[in-house]
Amino acid sequence: MEKEDMGASAPVSRTFYDKENQGEYLFNKSGPFWHLCTPGHLTELLFTNDEELGFGMNLMGICADRFPMLKIYTFELMNNHLHCILSGERKCCEDMFDVFQTRLQRYLVTTGREVDMSAFKASLLHIPDLHALRNEIVYVNRNGYLVKPSYTPYSYLWGAGYLYFNPIYELIPSTAFNSLTLRDKRNICRSRDVAMSEHIRVLNHIILPSSFCCIKEGEHFFRDAHHYFNLLSKNFEAYSEIAKKLKDSVFLSDEEMYSAVQSMCLKGYNLSKPVLLPSAAKIDIAKKMHYEYNASNKQIKRILRIDTGIIESLFPKVV
Repeated sequence: MEKEDMGASAPVSRTFYDKENQGEYLFNKSGPFWHLCTPGHLTELLFTNDEELGFGMNLMGICADRFPMLKIYTFELMNNHLHCILSGERKCCEDMFDVFQTRLQRYLVTTGREVDMSAFKASLLHIPDLHALRNEIVYVNRNGYLVKPSYTPYSYLWGAGYLYFNPIYELIPSTAFNSLTLRDKRNICRSRDVAMSEHIRVLNHIILPSSFCCIKEGEHFFRDAHHYFNLLSKNFEAYSEIAKKLKDSVFLSDEEMYSAVQSMCLKGYNLSKPVLLPSAAKIDIAKKMHYEYNASNKQIKRILRIDTGIIESLFPKVV
């Protein structure tokens, strides 16, 4: 009987380990891997509307095309910062960002906006192993949807996160950049330098990230779509660690924060509803929310229903 049971479970185990080995092999033969990010908490608004975000998308495509020795696996543009997961030599990554920064500043000047970009500098954080790479990709792909409650990771369009394990993008009609008129090319690039590789495609004057990001290769770092989605929706501890490292101010929506708090309540107090906690327990949970999950004072108040004065005495705002 023991042999029969082991035989029945073996195919599942082999499938799991085969997928893990495939991801490890791909990681080891590629790289080095980096998380390129800029400090949103120190930077003025870079993109204030869809037109400016559209240019940011095009600029990322232009930069990717100018640096073919780099691989971009995913990226997200936010109003005052960006995240990008890529591989290649450090110097090439730094040079690519320099081009992005210079051309973005030039574009903003042409629109009449005077933006102090002195703080818009890139940090390149080395990604040491496959486990970390998976978490970093997921973290970036979640970043856009945290901005507004109307977004999901699959509806935030100013990046490449919506493409992961979403084959519908292959059905989106597009046009080859090199088939456009010279006028349209210049309008997209905001430059007379409009040379572009054959594979670059556009839709509504925006370069599609699917034509310059290594989406399929990025997917292969995960075991399958279920593995990716589980990390995307439930890996709160990993979000916390990365957010602290990057000094990001928000990394869990209210719904996700509530789920994390509910789990803490069940484990620590055998209660399913945070509002039922006694006062001392609420203070304890509030401290964990603040220090471990970077929760805002308003999130703590909404979820635990603690008096504002108590919360502000625990976590006074830094002036």
